[in-house]
Amino acid sequence: MLEIKDLSVNYAALCAVDSANLKIEKGKILALEGHHGAGKTSLLKAIIGAVGSVGEVSVHGLALKNRNAASMLALGVVFVPEGRHLFSSLTSRDNLKFGAAVCGSKVNFDRVLTLFPELIPMLDKPAFALSGGQAQMLAFARGLMASPQYLLLDEPLMGLAESSAKRICSVALKLREEGIGLLITGQHTISQKNIATEYIIIENGVIQ
Repeated sequence: MLEIKDLSVNYAALCAVDSANLKIEKGKILALEGHHGAGKTSLLKAIIGAVGSVGEVSVHGLALKNRNAASMLALGVVFVPEGRHLFSSLTSRDNLKFGAAVCGSKVNFDRVLTLFPELIPMLDKPAFALSGGQAQMLAFARGLMASPQYLLLDEPLMGLAESSAKRICSVALKLREEGIGLLITGQHTISQKNIATEYIIIENGVIQ
């Protein structure tokens, strides 16, 4: 279990996240919903140590005080950020290779391409040539190359056509069946896709 206890994030005088508590269990999908600026991204970044915070984050009961993205990755916690952050000039294939290289895992194209067959004809094309839906699938697939136990997806459905959104949701359900725990953020859209096993609301940094 990935557990967050009393986690707070402050940017100078602004409280972005106020004493958040939540649990991400394997084989479950937790949807974190809220408007833009509600604190969703700050919370996910705090979980992996990408922004300063106070409070506790633990994986399988082990409290992680000096965590960072690399140490969380080693524990199987993978963050797929809003905006995709692909290497636009690299091919889709090389973007996937990067996802495996950062954690030292073997490149396993077969697994991700089974989940995202739409990427097969795009493997040798630069990432900037992909559509919005394809780019989101590539970002998702790159995260899977790190063999996560827990996957944090920030706004994966934002701006997507219905067909692409359905593909993202179907893959999330498949991962849940495989025992991966997922935390997915959105603006009151995730639960409507009927994929979440649990959903919570965050408003002005406070989980309701």
